[in-house]
Amino acid sequence: MKKQFLLGVVLLLVICLLGVASAQEVTLKVWLMKQAEVELIKAQEEALAEFQKLYPDINVEFTVFPYNEYRDKLLIAAAAGNPPDVSVIDQIWNPEFAAAGFVIPLDDYVTQSPNVKKENYFSGAWESAVFQEKLYGIPFDVGVWALNYYNKDIFRNAGLDPEKPPVTWDEFYEMGSKMTSEQQWGTALYVGSGDAVQCIVDALIFSNGGSVLNQDFRKCTLDQPPAIEALKYFKKLQSINPSGEVARTEEDSFQLFTAGKIGMFWYGEWGQDTINARAPEMDWALANFPRPAEGKSIGTFGGWNMVIYQQATQKDAAWKFIEFWTSKEINEKVSSLTPANIEAAQAFLNQKRKFPEVVFQQLSTALYRPIFPRYPDLAEIQRNATTNILLDQKSVEEALKDATKEIDALLDEYYANH
Repeated sequence: MKKQFLLGVVLLLVICLLGVASAQEVTLKVWLMKQAEVELIKAQEEALAEFQKLYPDINVEFTVFPYNEYRDKLLIAAAAGNPPDVSVIDQIWNPEFAAAGFVIPLDDYVTQSPNVKKENYFSGAWESAVFQEKLYGIPFDVGVWALNYYNKDIFRNAGLDPEKPPVTWDEFYEMGSKMTSEQQWGTALYVGSGDAVQCIVDALIFSNGGSVLNQDFRKCTLDQPPAIEALKYFKKLQSINPSGEVARTEEDSFQLFTAGKIGMFWYGEWGQDTINARAPEMDWALANFPRPAEGKSIGTFGGWNMVIYQQATQKDAAWKFIEFWTSKEINEKVSSLTPANIEAAQAFLNQKRKFPEVVFQQLSTALYRPIFPRYPDLAEIQRNATTNILLDQKSVEEALKDATKEIDALLDEYYANH
């Protein structure tokens, strides 16, 4: 009897110890965007190894997806109740995921964190994750639409000083006019089917002191003077641009720039790698996005935020991963765009980008696109208005008035049901 009792005690202790060990060891599911750059993949692997040294009880499983299928994979997994614990999501998806209840507010985690603080990140990127006064994501990396790339040789051939790029809207148009001939143009506009044109148009509106939605995101403001003036200017640029801009994509315009066909091109800071690869002999430079004479140069943010899912089984471990992955030392190494952590961004830009001061300034003032769960529908209305303007199907005032009515109806419908 005594032996049986002792054996029972030993077995009970073994079971308890195994239970403690299993409770301590967790598996964290992390979903990320698929990367092609070998050095970046290596950096992410090295950072993951460092994380697992710090937290040996957390086993991380990475799953990566290409951009064109990533959003659908996340939505399907979240709707089915089997999401990852943590993932990156596009800024413009953040309100959609928050409104659906797929991701959790992170305010309490931030309050208790010694490292994750609002002031450590670009303010526009931080605000992109705020929905109905709660924070649903931590900025991971960012890009800004747009900077003004320009070909210094085309400047010289047009009798312009390549060390004095345009600062204002008027200067951009005047210099572009001097570069425009039968086979060469000042710039190349684009619309296409993606969101890049909205980012450009929004940046023009922001720089002119306007907005797309009002402060509480319940009313459209595209019919107001700042937006009307911005779109009139955008249309004016048709005269220094090759025809076909409505069907043209940003990539089509980029190819015109690297082929030496246009003098100036609006794009994000990540485009530097493409120029160096396609046109290594080009003498190019970078300037801030042009502004109105009385306005400010304000770009539009793109980028990715890190979120934790409502049905995640390892929320605390997920937060530890976010703290680590967005820290200055790690964010600098594992970002494919510019790190959202300000200190990491400065180090990254100084190491990997030309004209880092210009890029940093543009990132520091950039604003986010409208915070609305049905942003893709809003963006389509906005893109259609821009198309109508460029095709002379409607006047600027008429197109923006109609777009405002459509967007207000969309907002009213959504908020009436939520």
